[in-house]
Amino acid sequence: MSASKAIQDRVYQWAVGKNFTATYGVLVSEQMSKAGRKFRSVTFGHARTLDCQVCIYGSTFILVRSSRHGEQLFRSESDMQAFLDTL
Repeated sequence: MSASKAIQDRVYQWAVGKNFTATYGVLVSEQMSKAGRKFRSVTFGHARTLDCQVCIYGSTFILVRSSRHGEQLFRSESDMQAFLDTL
């Protein structure tokens, strides 16, 4: 299992555990960026208060897009997880 897939799985489990499953549940996918680079993502939310997407390009490049905080770039999984815990 790749490092990106492992991070994706942990973010998915975290979101489900925090009950961020509003409307559409927690979605996981593999996507292609505009630059042609594959990345993994986890999308989750809470009705009327939060929409969030975690884009995992690698273990040292994780982008979090949130309706509350805009875009945040993290260079480690632990920093990203600390941020997610504030949502």
